[in-house]
Amino acid sequence: MMFYDHFDESQIAGIFTLPHFIVLAFYFVLFVVALVLSRKMREETVVRVTFGTAIAVTAMEILKMSLRIAKHSPADQWLPLYFSSLFIYASWLSLSKNRTLRTTGITFMSFGSTTAGVCYAFYPSTSLLRYPIWHPASIHGLLYHWLILYVGALTLWKRFRPEAKNFWHFFVFVTAFTIPAFICNEIWDFNLMFIGKPFALPPLQFLYDASPYLYAAVVYVAQTIALYWVWFGCYKLVRRLETRRHGAPSPDEQTQSA
Repeated sequence: MMFYDHFDESQIAGIFTLPHFIVLAFYFVLFVVALVLSRKMREETVVRVTFGTAIAVTAMEILKMSLRIAKHSPADQWLPLYFSSLFIYASWLSLSKNRTLRTTGITFMSFGSTTAGVCYAFYPSTSLLRYPIWHPASIHGLLYHWLILYVGALTLWKRFRPEAKNFWHFFVFVTAFTIPAFICNEIWDFNLMFIGKPFALPPLQFLYDASPYLYAAVVYVAQTIALYWVWFGCYKLVRRLETRRHGAPSPDEQTQSA
């Protein structure tokens, strides 16, 4: 029963239901508590946390892939080619001794992983929309996205001072995974990187109905370009407000970019 995948509407947790609201509250309260407990954490400790998380999420992904392959699930249910899946690759890159690779991983974790972690909590399409709250797929999805949210936020806080030039690290990294995802979507009608089809969200569905390629292009631009600059703008605004308030950069602001 724990690995059974076919449930009726009365068994599925659903979105914006009582179980979902309980999960949301626990998810973000735990996130805030974790950040408060991490406020004195040094960069070296953050690197160790990232290493441990990279091992954990890689093991979780391999286990998920093995189970779904054993159950003959479609490849788009286990291929790690979704936006949130990129944390796995980025976390290992962030540990690299090569400056370019390390900065690429840190950049995506800071902006991409945090976005994926927040969005998934509000729209857990691969877990609560399909399974009961106790199902392993739900537990895996929520735990995985909580980890990437926490480590992403911690990375932005303790390891990264974004610059405009870091956009190219983010853009190239996400594009490198979008290209094979697009090819697989075209050949096998998958929805990797969510550029194949929308999840019945009205604005996106309108774009898809007008042209599937227009929809794919808009989602691609949102993921590779708009997301970075929105985050970068917010980061700069917060730093400017802090500087005006305190009159000088805080110790965290003096942490050098990887």
